[in-house]
Amino acid sequence: MSVKIDKNRDLFFKFCFMYFLTNIVKILGINEEIDEILPTEAITFKNIKPEIFHNFLDFHVLTKSGKIMVFEFKKGPLRIKDLKQALNYADKLHCKYKEYIKMVLIVISKEGKINQCTYFDFTYHPQIIRTKKINKQKDLNIIRDKFHNNIKLTDEESSLLIALPLFEIEDSEEEITKEICTYIKDKSHCIPDDEVDKVSIAMYLNICEYVEDGEQEELLEMINMAEHFEGVIAQVENRGKIKWMNEGECNIIRELLKSLSIDEVCSLIHRDRTEIERILE
Repeated sequence: MSVKIDKNRDLFFKFCFMYFLTNIVKILGINEEIDEILPTEAITFKNIKPEIFHNFLDFHVLTKSGKIMVFEFKKGPLRIKDLKQALNYADKLHCKYKEYIKMVLIVISKEGKINQCTYFDFTYHPQIIRTKKINKQKDLNIIRDKFHNNIKLTDEESSLLIALPLFEIEDSEEEITKEICTYIKDKSHCIPDDEVDKVSIAMYLNICEYVEDGEQEELLEMINMAEHFEGVIAQVENRGKIKWMNEGECNIIRELLKSLSIDEVCSLIHRDRTEIERILE
């Protein structure tokens, strides 16, 4: 049976990442605790093509220390123009929230030496984390041993599981993606019960990114992608009819409504139109 999944990777990424954000922040060595995920908005400028942030997947949050942090994900080495785009984005958010914006650029590469840029006599130097310079082989070996010995992963290890292709490890991104799919299929009892659905959904991104088109559907079926997506929606539904989503999840729905109609969103998450409209009130 063919597995049909929404191909909007940006929105899908945000939907998955909100579940894993706190642990991934720890994995990246950022000493902050996330309090709330803030609404993510497309920032556009006059006379600039809307694709300006095509290579960025933005995600901004409020920390328990009161900071507003923006996480921008970039594939490949940074360029000066990337930093200027990020600065423009931070400026727009600063105008909106009237608060200092801490920008964190997570670059899925080990290449590049650009760490700052000068813009209108202002030196801009956001925090830059090049994930391919972070070796997670030791952590991967621990996870492999746990699967081999049928030992439950911790929540943090479950989060790392889906992020492993981003870091430096001995295997290729494609090899580790396929290996993790095998664990989900054969060793799902080693993943915390409330994390299995979320891990499977997050693996969708790795499959789309690192596996050849001809092999993607087989892997999606291997991890019961469609079934696990339904599982996450069921968890959301169980939170109650009136306040059935937390604010972070409502923000994701608001994002979906920017590119999908209310009826399409209702079909995607199996909710009544009135419940979706309530989010917009």
